[in-house]
Amino acid sequence: MENSSGVNKKIIVHSALGVLILVFSFLFWATLTNALSDSPDWIVRSIWSLVFLMALGICAGLFFLVESDELFLYGMPAAIILPVLVFLKPGLATMLVLAGAIIFFILAAYRSHFEKTLRIKFISGIILRKGLAPMITGLALLVTLLFYFTPFTQSLGGNISVPRPLFDAIAGPAADLALGISSPQKTDLKPTPEFKKQKAEVLDKIYFSMNEEISAAGRSSKKWLPLGASVSIFFGLKVIGTFLSWAMMLFAWLVFRALLWSGVVKINKVAAEREILEI
Repeated sequence: MENSSGVNKKIIVHSALGVLILVFSFLFWATLTNALSDSPDWIVRSIWSLVFLMALGICAGLFFLVESDELFLYGMPAAIILPVLVFLKPGLATMLVLAGAIIFFILAAYRSHFEKTLRIKFISGIILRKGLAPMITGLALLVTLLFYFTPFTQSLGGNISVPRPLFDAIAGPAADLALGISSPQKTDLKPTPEFKKQKAEVLDKIYFSMNEEISAAGRSSKKWLPLGASVSIFFGLKVIGTFLSWAMMLFAWLVFRALLWSGVVKINKVAAEREILEI
């Protein structure tokens, strides 16, 4: 009866963690997709996506600690990947990045399991660090993929031009200074309507000529701008993920200690055989 109760408790704990990982994964990808769109409340959605990412990392860390069955351990990445498939665009690039993310998720499961079987003493901090580091890399790959297909990123491959308000804010005073109009101490001349019209025509010619030169110079490389921006985002996420992983480790460790204290999980000591060489 006691053995049956232990098995039931194990099933409940593992099922609860699996469901939480699936739910938080869906909420993270959904809020992040909305935040990356042209939504006016993208700041609020970004904050919520960060909260759901933290919750996802904490639950995944707990799963790395309590799960000993390799089948479920290596199956856990499916709970993270399946929700994001709803928000990804099909294509070769998507499949390649998705394959890379899966490799990192499997590596995370392998390293956490290896640490639990390698060491005599159960050290939760090392297990969490070994498991969460590759998982953060896999998540960064998927976030980069979502960012690559956003309208903003794809617009970087369009025509490159200097915004007209920015040009007027710089070129207008520069033209006035060059013509001596902005220096009343040196001259009493006032700009006439005809002069203003000629000045506007000259600035128009300079503006369109400058944008044509910029567009011609960047025509060969502008198609790589979305990719370059996405790669930059990936490395930026890696840096941010390093700090987030430490927070995930801390909260996962606190929850794990609470589970140990309440008796939900236990650390048992078992005898192990050791091979020695004799001559």
